[in-house]
Amino acid sequence: MRIVLSLLLLFFLQFTHSQVTIEKEPNWIVQETYHTDPEIPENGVSGGAQFLLYTEQVNVDREEVYFKSVGKAIEYSGIQNISNVSAEYDPSYQKLRFHSVAVVRDGKTINRLNMRDIQTARRETNSESFIYDGTITAFMNIPDVRIGDITIFSYSIKGFNPIQKSKFSTSFVLNSTIYLDRISAHVFSSRKLKYQILNSDVAIREKTKNGITQYSWSKENVPAIEVDENVPYWHIQNATVFFSQYESWAEVIDWGNSLFTFDAPYSKDFDAIAEAIMSKHSTEGGRILAALKFVQNEVRYLALHSGIGGYQPNPPNKVVEQRFGDCKDKSVLFAALLHKMGIEAYPTLVNTGLKHVLTTMMPSSKAFDHCIVKVIDENGTNLWYDPTLTNQGGSFSNVFVPDYQYGLVLDKRLHYLDTIANFQNNMVEVFSTMTINKIGEGADLQIKSHYHDGEADYIRTILKNNSKDVIDKELLSIATQNYGRTTAKAPFTFVDDSLKNEIVLLEQYQLDSIWKNSVENKNFANLTLVPFNLTSALSMPTQLERTTPYALSYPMVRKHNFEVQLPEKIRARPESYTINSDFFYYDFTSTYDWSSNVLNLSYYYKNQSDHVPASKFNTFYEEMVQLDNNIGYLISANKNKGWTSSASNFTLSSSLLYGLGVVAILGIVILVAVILIVRKSKKNSAQEIS
Repeated sequence: MRIVLSLLLLFFLQFTHSQVTIEKEPNWIVQETYHTDPEIPENGVSGGAQFLLYTEQVNVDREEVYFKSVGKAIEYSGIQNISNVSAEYDPSYQKLRFHSVAVVRDGKTINRLNMRDIQTARRETNSESFIYDGTITAFMNIPDVRIGDITIFSYSIKGFNPIQKSKFSTSFVLNSTIYLDRISAHVFSSRKLKYQILNSDVAIREKTKNGITQYSWSKENVPAIEVDENVPYWHIQNATVFFSQYESWAEVIDWGNSLFTFDAPYSKDFDAIAEAIMSKHSTEGGRILAALKFVQNEVRYLALHSGIGGYQPNPPNKVVEQRFGDCKDKSVLFAALLHKMGIEAYPTLVNTGLKHVLTTMMPSSKAFDHCIVKVIDENGTNLWYDPTLTNQGGSFSNVFVPDYQYGLVLDKRLHYLDTIANFQNNMVEVFSTMTINKIGEGADLQIKSHYHDGEADYIRTILKNNSKDVIDKELLSIATQNYGRTTAKAPFTFVDDSLKNEIVLLEQYQLDSIWKNSVENKNFANLTLVPFNLTSALSMPTQLERTTPYALSYPMVRKHNFEVQLPEKIRARPESYTINSDFFYYDFTSTYDWSSNVLNLSYYYKNQSDHVPASKFNTFYEEMVQLDNNIGYLISANKNKGWTSSASNFTLSSSLLYGLGVVAILGIVILVAVILIVRKSKKNSAQEIS
């Protein structure tokens, strides 16, 4: 067997290497000029190198893409950044041609291109997400590069993905996070192209010769763009130009239907699955839910994206037989099972990052990176399902779907992007019951956490994929971080109401000592109560000057309720505090029952938008500071006066995490195989549907 595998590997490497050649530069390209000794920008250069030229050129009729890069080593560190050459291609339909690899020193050009120095490797960078695209990387190291040298390399890739059916579309990024002396893009086509430019005021130049139109864009002295923290995925910050031959989304729907429609009769195995579902479930809702659970939990996720596999799904019969598939495969199978049962369903293409920005973009088959399903039930209600998710709860009418916002439904009756409605809150509500045995000492703590919607799905996956011992240790570690030395009184327990999609998790601890001596007055000891359910899910921005939107987790609701049984009377007045922002709503109330000696604290937080516009960021930051200053509760006791105490809402000096992003309430960092929803892979300016 080892000999067979070795021979297969040797054949594969020889085959892929044979698709890499050295050839002269094509005669259709634009020979761009560059300055060999340009002025160093005022702010210096990044990585010790100055990039003199980057050009990307496409000949649509010849199905060729040409790349050229020129860099100069200014510092020692820059040598590393300009002496490595790499290019990616898909061997199922592309060939790679190297044209030049050279070093310019003291005005003399030294050829460094040699076939024996080029190596190839299959580097599956998304394998941890079970995505294998078959891409081959050809790479070489340029020898003998010194400070002051200029390196030049150029190559072209022959072949477009045949699945695009002669409908060309692509995009170019026209600036970078590093300074560029010159950048350009050129497209040659005998067919008329539509284009769209974002974040740039430089116009595209058009000229036609011998029936070929050349579209060109170029710019010199291109400053580096500054990337702000926590920018939404959908915000396109780079100067970008999009090209497409699609006139409308209806044309893209036709293209999608040609790939997602299968005429072959269903197999016996497929029919058996559909018949088993229909026999066990008499209602339409029950059948929808049963079919979804089969596809989600019994067909594992695996994406094999070589060639047309990045866009065309496998037939339902094959997916049933192999019991694995990517988002396209799972969506087609789910829709087919519903069709078999007389239920209307359509695969739907979405972009997990761009979301609403899709509605502002020109139509293109490469605008999508994921596939879900739209179902229309017997009452005419639109329902949305993501078959790649697992362990989901809920009834058929309220299964959680991520906030994709818009999708292209492969329904021939439609000609536009459809709105994906989302009415769920992703709420986590925590009830903390604390019994303090004696002021100045420890306490008993019970934490009851209620997870809803997508949060319940997430916790359910953790519970199913990890042992109770592992989760117990992680929960104890979190409690210790929050309350100091902690002992578990019993293992955690949980109740899963899958129909409501609600999980209740119960933890019980003995806290060693929750009191801290006051720094300001040694005669006082303080007990601080913090709603960790809120503070672990929020972050305080660290970058205050912004030119881009600030992302918020959405939808998200967090509640935290404290019930504190005190051993002695305290002086506590009822308090309330509310912030009703355009971006979040925050409410705090406290009450103290003198007769039972019980303190109750109630915290509520809800994000009201998925982002903060740059123009409103200062207002948002000020509101977050107000929240941070009013999110802790302090009980203070005088040691010298028999522990007479007082309590009040107070400033925590930033209990919120600084710039760490949104943290899940459990905060569990454990070995769990959770399939990622956001799967992005850019190859030849194409978004593959995974």
